[in-house]
Amino acid sequence: MIFFTLSDIGKVRRNNEDYAESFAFESCNPDGSFDKMMVMLLCDGMGGGPAGERASYLAVKTMKNSIVDDFFVKGQKYENAVLLDHIDRYIQMAHFHIYKEGMEDQSLYGMGTTIVAGIVLNDSLLLSHVGDSRGYCYNKKGLDQLTKDHSLVQQYVDEGKITADEAFRHPQKNIITRVLGPGNGAPVKVDKKEVPLKNGDIIMFCTDGLCGVLEKTIINDIFKKNYNPRGTDLKALANQLVKAAYEKGGSDNITVSLYQHITK
Repeated sequence: MIFFTLSDIGKVRRNNEDYAESFAFESCNPDGSFDKMMVMLLCDGMGGGPAGERASYLAVKTMKNSIVDDFFVKGQKYENAVLLDHIDRYIQMAHFHIYKEGMEDQSLYGMGTTIVAGIVLNDSLLLSHVGDSRGYCYNKKGLDQLTKDHSLVQQYVDEGKITADEAFRHPQKNIITRVLGPGNGAPVKVDKKEVPLKNGDIIMFCTDGLCGVLEKTIINDIFKKNYNPRGTDLKALANQLVKAAYEKGGSDNITVSLYQHITK
């Protein structure tokens, strides 16, 4: 499995409110067969100062602990459709933990975070997200956006009021309509789907410090220059993506998580 995660504070922020982790594990069954799992978790915190940092960190750690407990400790195995429901449950747990801490500590009140969570099993990506951090897939056909932002400008696009190009430059593009944490503790709506993967596909999760700064054509060009279907240097690719966003102004934290699906 080839994967790499990188985060940069950017030029303007005093602290990094993004948090991301990627990890994989492999187990051998009594019949000699192997089970492999790849996990990608990425969050962009909000609330300022320690609140945003705490929200994104808490979301990732809650998700990671839940996955490890189910698959490492309990040895659970699920069909893909059922696993998507379990990922939803893990996200709801993270949502409630953030809400609870925000209610108990006044300095953290109202904190929240976006999340993109993905589990790769066999030849499928089980993808869930809340907020405006994004998931993409790149292959020889180019860059394909897998998620739709939960944001005000995306609503405008859906309603036909503005175009996608206008949304990229819209002054209200940072207004998010759905996040983990804030509210009254009620469950948050999670978008989820199964994405088939082919050999050589690269999955990218990123915060808006990257996709909100770099046009899709620029991101696509960086991928095209680095792409190798037999094994891409994901560290070099991540560094080039982050550097490009940094040189575009680096007004926000910049985080990218990459995985390449190699089966042959």
